[in-house]
Amino acid sequence: MRMRKIRNAVLLASIVMTTSALSVGAGAKAPGIMYHRTFYSDATMTVQVGWYRDKCWNGNVVASPVQGVTSPYYTLEAIGRCSGGYW
Repeated sequence: MRMRKIRNAVLLASIVMTTSALSVGAGAKAPGIMYHRTFYSDATMTVQVGWYRDKCWNGNVVASPVQGVTSPYYTLEAIGRCSGGYW
């Protein structure tokens, strides 16, 4: 019985180590798509209240400051792809 517990503990430890090693390797994520977001006052999307554009910064997609205000009603327009460097 004791050997079985030890064997299960060793198996569990090896699974945890393998999973940790894989997650470190997964840190290099696929390039992201950058969007231009336009915010509207309501669901009819007729009155624009704000906007912002994503930009590429050191290989990551980041948002520029919002011009106007945000709202839950918005449209997205793809404007580029961040491929691991400045764009």
